[in-house]
Amino acid sequence: MLESVDSLWNDLQFIKSQFTFKMDEFVERKTDMEKQLIKAQFLDASKLSEEDRINFDKYNSVYRVYKKIGASYKQSVLTAEDIFYAIKGLEKQVKEGTYDAQIEVFKQERAALKVRLDKNTQMAIEVSQKLSAVEPLYLRTHEIIDNLLDTYLPEKP
Repeated sequence: MLESVDSLWNDLQFIKSQFTFKMDEFVERKTDMEKQLIKAQFLDASKLSEEDRINFDKYNSVYRVYKKIGASYKQSVLTAEDIFYAIKGLEKQVKEGTYDAQIEVFKQERAALKVRLDKNTQMAIEVSQKLSAVEPLYLRTHEIIDNLLDTYLPEKP
Protein backbone atom coordinates (compact mmCIF):
# COMPACT_ATOMS: atom_id res chain seq x y z
CA MET A 1 0.00 0.00 0.00
CA LEU A 2 2.85 2.38 0.77
CA GLU A 3 4.31 1.78 -2.69
CA SER A 4 0.95 2.67 -4.15
CA VAL A 5 0.89 5.88 -2.11
CA ASP A 6 4.44 6.63 -3.30
CA SER A 7 3.23 6.51 -6.90
CA LEU A 8 0.62 9.13 -5.99
CA TRP A 9 3.39 11.31 -4.54
CA ASN A 10 5.36 10.93 -7.77
CA ASP A 11 2.34 11.98 -9.84
CA LEU A 12 1.83 14.99 -7.61
CA GLN A 13 5.50 15.92 -7.89
CA PHE A 14 5.16 15.91 -11.68
CA ILE A 15 2.18 18.26 -11.44
CA LYS A 16 4.12 20.62 -9.18
CA SER A 17 6.96 20.68 -11.68
CA GLN A 18 4.54 22.27 -14.16
CA PHE A 19 4.04 25.27 -11.90
CA THR A 20 6.83 27.59 -12.95
CA PHE A 21 4.95 30.82 -12.26
CA LYS A 22 3.55 32.37 -9.10
CA MET A 23 -0.03 31.34 -8.44
CA ASP A 24 -1.66 34.77 -8.77
CA GLU A 25 0.74 36.19 -11.34
CA PHE A 26 -1.59 35.83 -14.31
CA VAL A 27 -4.67 37.00 -12.47
CA GLU A 28 -2.74 40.16 -11.49
CA ARG A 29 -1.45 40.60 -15.03
CA LYS A 30 -4.95 40.22 -16.44
CA THR A 31 -6.21 42.94 -14.11
CA ASP A 32 -3.32 45.23 -15.04
CA MET A 33 -3.90 44.58 -18.72
CA GLU A 34 -7.62 45.34 -18.36
CA LYS A 35 -6.74 48.73 -16.95
CA GLN A 36 -4.30 49.41 -19.78
CA LEU A 37 -6.80 48.35 -22.43
CA ILE A 38 -9.48 50.59 -20.91
CA LYS A 39 -7.02 53.50 -21.03
CA ALA A 40 -6.18 52.60 -24.62
CA GLN A 41 -9.80 53.23 -25.63
CA PHE A 42 -9.15 56.93 -25.09
CA LEU A 43 -6.25 57.03 -27.55
CA ASP A 44 -6.64 58.89 -30.82
CA ALA A 45 -6.14 56.05 -33.30
CA SER A 46 -4.95 58.48 -35.97
CA LYS A 47 -1.84 59.21 -33.87
CA LEU A 48 -0.83 55.55 -33.78
CA SER A 49 1.47 54.00 -36.34
CA GLU A 50 0.69 50.68 -37.99
CA GLU A 51 3.30 49.07 -35.74
CA ASP A 52 1.60 50.55 -32.65
CA ARG A 53 -1.75 49.11 -33.73
CA ILE A 54 -0.14 45.71 -34.29
CA ASN A 55 1.36 45.87 -30.80
CA PHE A 56 -2.07 46.64 -29.35
CA ASP A 57 -3.50 43.66 -31.23
CA LYS A 58 -0.77 41.41 -29.83
CA TYR A 59 -1.32 42.80 -26.33
CA ASN A 60 -5.03 42.16 -26.64
CA SER A 61 -4.33 38.59 -27.75
CA VAL A 62 -2.19 37.99 -24.67
CA TYR A 63 -4.95 39.49 -22.54
CA ARG A 64 -7.50 37.06 -24.00
CA VAL A 65 -5.24 34.12 -23.15
CA TYR A 66 -4.76 35.38 -19.59
CA LYS A 67 -8.46 36.07 -19.24
CA LYS A 68 -9.34 32.57 -20.38
CA ILE A 69 -6.77 30.47 -18.56
CA GLY A 70 -5.10 32.57 -15.88
CA ALA A 71 -7.72 31.53 -13.35
CA SER A 72 -7.32 27.90 -14.45
CA TYR A 73 -3.64 28.04 -13.55
CA LYS A 74 -4.51 29.24 -10.06
CA GLN A 75 -7.20 26.56 -9.76
CA SER A 76 -4.72 23.89 -10.81
CA VAL A 77 -2.23 25.03 -8.16
CA LEU A 78 -4.92 25.03 -5.47
CA THR A 79 -6.18 21.61 -6.54
CA ALA A 80 -2.65 20.22 -6.33
CA GLU A 81 -2.37 21.60 -2.82
CA ASP A 82 -5.66 19.95 -1.86
CA ILE A 83 -4.50 16.66 -3.35
CA PHE A 84 -1.26 16.95 -1.38
CA TYR A 85 -3.21 16.96 1.89
CA ALA A 86 -5.43 14.11 0.73
CA ILE A 87 -2.40 11.95 -0.10
CA LYS A 88 -0.78 12.89 3.20
CA GLY A 89 -3.93 11.77 5.03
CA LEU A 90 -4.10 8.52 3.09
CA GLU A 91 -0.44 7.80 3.80
CA LYS A 92 -0.93 8.47 7.49
CA GLN A 93 -3.87 6.06 7.62
CA VAL A 94 -1.87 3.39 5.80
CA LYS A 95 1.01 3.75 8.27
CA GLU A 96 -1.43 3.51 11.18
CA GLY A 97 -2.82 0.27 9.76
CA THR A 98 -6.32 1.63 9.10
CA TYR A 99 -6.59 -0.25 5.81
CA ASP A 100 -4.90 -3.50 6.85
CA ALA A 101 -8.26 -5.27 7.03
CA GLN A 102 -9.97 -3.03 4.44
CA ILE A 103 -7.84 -3.23 1.32
CA GLU A 104 -10.82 -2.61 -0.98
CA VAL A 105 -11.57 0.67 0.80
CA PHE A 106 -7.93 1.68 0.35
CA LYS A 107 -8.11 0.80 -3.35
CA GLN A 108 -11.24 2.93 -3.76
CA GLU A 109 -9.68 5.93 -2.01
CA ARG A 110 -6.46 5.56 -3.98
CA ALA A 111 -8.41 5.28 -7.25
CA ALA A 112 -10.38 8.43 -6.45
CA LEU A 113 -7.13 10.31 -5.74
CA LYS A 114 -5.59 8.95 -8.94
CA VAL A 115 -8.54 10.28 -10.96
CA ARG A 116 -8.11 13.71 -9.38
CA LEU A 117 -4.37 13.61 -10.04
CA ASP A 118 -4.88 12.64 -13.68
CA LYS A 119 -7.38 15.46 -14.26
CA ASN A 120 -5.12 17.97 -12.55
CA THR A 121 -2.08 16.73 -14.48
CA GLN A 122 -3.89 17.29 -17.76
CA MET A 123 -5.04 20.77 -16.72
CA ALA A 124 -1.63 21.76 -15.33
CA ILE A 125 0.19 20.72 -18.51
CA GLU A 126 -2.29 22.41 -20.81
CA VAL A 127 -2.45 25.66 -18.89
CA SER A 128 1.29 25.85 -18.21
CA GLN A 129 2.13 25.25 -21.87
CA LYS A 130 -0.24 27.97 -23.04
CA LEU A 131 0.99 30.46 -20.48
CA SER A 132 4.63 29.67 -21.21
CA ALA A 133 3.99 30.10 -24.93
CA VAL A 134 2.44 33.54 -24.48
CA GLU A 135 4.95 34.75 -21.87
CA PRO A 136 7.56 36.11 -24.34
CA LEU A 137 4.89 38.04 -26.23
CA TYR A 138 3.63 39.54 -22.98
CA LEU A 139 7.13 40.62 -21.97
CA ARG A 140 7.72 42.26 -25.36
CA THR A 141 4.39 44.04 -25.70
CA HIS A 142 3.70 45.08 -22.12
CA GLU A 143 6.54 47.59 -21.98
CA ILE A 144 5.69 48.94 -25.44
CA ILE A 145 2.04 49.46 -24.50
CA ASP A 146 2.97 51.13 -21.22
CA ASN A 147 5.27 53.53 -23.08
CA LEU A 148 2.63 54.29 -25.72
CA LEU A 149 0.00 55.02 -23.10
CA ASP A 150 2.43 57.19 -21.12
CA THR A 151 3.30 59.09 -24.28
CA TYR A 152 -0.21 59.65 -25.62
CA LEU A 153 -2.17 59.67 -22.36
CA PRO A 154 0.13 61.04 -19.66
CA GLU A 155 -1.22 60.91 -16.12
CA LYS A 156 -2.36 64.27 -14.87
CA PRO A 157 -0.99 65.27 -11.45
